[in-house]
Amino acid sequence: MSPLALSLPAQAAGPDKDHSVAVDGFASVEAGGGWSEGTVTVKNNADAPYSGQHLVLYLGSEMLGTDQVAAEYADGASGSWQPVKLVNQAMSNKPTGYEGVAADLTGAGIDVQPHAARTFKLRFKLVQSKHEGPWEDVELRAMLAAALDANGQVKDWTATTQKTVRTTGLTTAITGLPKEIPADGRPHAFQVSIKTAYGFDWHLTTSSFFLWAGQKYGSMEGPAACDAQVDVQDPKDGSWHKVGMKAVGMIGQDVDLTKWATGPVDNRVLNARITLGKNFKAEKDATLSFGYYPGAGPMLFWVDQPIAAVPVEGAPECVNPDVPTPAPSVTTAPTSTPTAPAVTSAPAVVPVTAPTTAAAAATPAADTRSGAELADTGSSGLGLTAGIAGALLAAGGAAIVLARRRTRSN
Repeated sequence: MSPLALSLPAQAAGPDKDHSVAVDGFASVEAGGGWSEGTVTVKNNADAPYSGQHLVLYLGSEMLGTDQVAAEYADGASGSWQPVKLVNQAMSNKPTGYEGVAADLTGAGIDVQPHAARTFKLRFKLVQSKHEGPWEDVELRAMLAAALDANGQVKDWTATTQKTVRTTGLTTAITGLPKEIPADGRPHAFQVSIKTAYGFDWHLTTSSFFLWAGQKYGSMEGPAACDAQVDVQDPKDGSWHKVGMKAVGMIGQDVDLTKWATGPVDNRVLNARITLGKNFKAEKDATLSFGYYPGAGPMLFWVDQPIAAVPVEGAPECVNPDVPTPAPSVTTAPTSTPTAPAVTSAPAVVPVTAPTTAAAAATPAADTRSGAELADTGSSGLGLTAGIAGALLAAGGAAIVLARRRTRSN
């Protein structure tokens, strides 16, 4: 449930069947894209006209402020579009905005005739700002209120309705990782791609991995250190850095995207590797995930990749992806019977080093320009193809309680 829904002002005393408000349209909104359009309709079900009711609009989201939203309205189907003055909403104990925006839609009380309705066209869009996000779907709430406080906030309401507007424009994918990973104590390379539409900068700075071994073997703390390891690569020198594997929200993330991811703001790429040890066990619902753990923070930056662990005989008890792989043992037949050499052991897996393949060479270089305009930092559309991963982690019936930071530093 959104913070907006948890902290609405109280309804005016007693039900008011004479007043109603409805919201239609607004299928989705894409960050940096065009308008999301719909209508807000106010109805008078009474035998007498009423006036003085304020039509108040709330656009609520975890990281949404007035510099991230533009809105316009029109009175009736033939009305011309007018800008909507938005203020940071103040419906909870948070001292300053970035939990949503509010507007007295018409700026004055509205009149509605008996058994009649007034429909307002409304459109809004998410624009580029200096702040993170938007990280959640937008909760659009329309309210009728008899009075507002000095800051334009609703004191109480007589009618209200709410609609969730899907936020799009951010696509995260794990690529190059086999579904069946040998539990051989050797590193296996993959990439994480993070793409945005319209060159939009979501100000991605940190993230985290979560390795879930499935309902039977999985732990919210991740696997044991000897059983698995995830590393990310520094593109500057090719070095590898061990990162965490437990579920964290917006606190405790240890994947530094500003340091380790390459490419422009709308096409970031992270080189990584995973190593599974002899004793790593996984059920069929095992996943490797990346982003902000859902339920402990924002919902839109998260991807699950199903995995399976394949046991390998002779694998080491404890993973160490930096140990050189020994050469295979080879014997030959007696010289009296010339034959081709017989391999008596499985070929060794080549350890992962700095990328040297053509695909790795095509990885975009890191954008080091400070304060560059989006028109300069956005990519030309080239790069890895990233699929939308919409499945959220299902951790069985386990109760998950994680720290949630509601304010991010700019």
